[in-house]
Amino acid sequence: MAKRANPFIEDYIPQSKIHVSLKQFNNNEDRLQKVYVKTLDLLYKGAKKCTSQDIVNTKDDNVKTIDTKNKMKQLFIGKNGSLLNSGTMVCNISKLVTERCSCGVEGESKCAYCEVPLCMTCQHVCAHCDRSHCTTCTLTRFEASEVCVSCYS
Repeated sequence: MAKRANPFIEDYIPQSKIHVSLKQFNNNEDRLQKVYVKTLDLLYKGAKKCTSQDIVNTKDDNVKTIDTKNKMKQLFIGKNGSLLNSGTMVCNISKLVTERCSCGVEGESKCAYCEVPLCMTCQHVCAHCDRSHCTTCTLTRFEASEVCVSCYS
């Protein structure tokens, strides 16, 4: 036997619950535009506050400036945000000092894979590529030959 027809089908409006969270409410276009404008205003105000008179240069023993006028062209960002072709580059002197191996001896070369400084006793030469590697980047195979991780297959 067939089901009886619903006599109120014309008056029936399907209802669905829709939950609008605060995050969805705040992510509409108008509010996002206000946040964007406010962020830009804060950035511009901060840039105006930072002038050359406010910047205090502190001398540090580990910092050395290198004049790059005669070297290859390097672009620098100016105070007003424009790109400049000349300027001075700051680098750490600690990188210019000779680096030491993990055992404490002055490193003669670097690992070809991870660039860790190596002394003569810590170097392991790969059997395939004949480059020096550290102990973490070499694998000892069953025939007592050492292979680096890039040549291992």
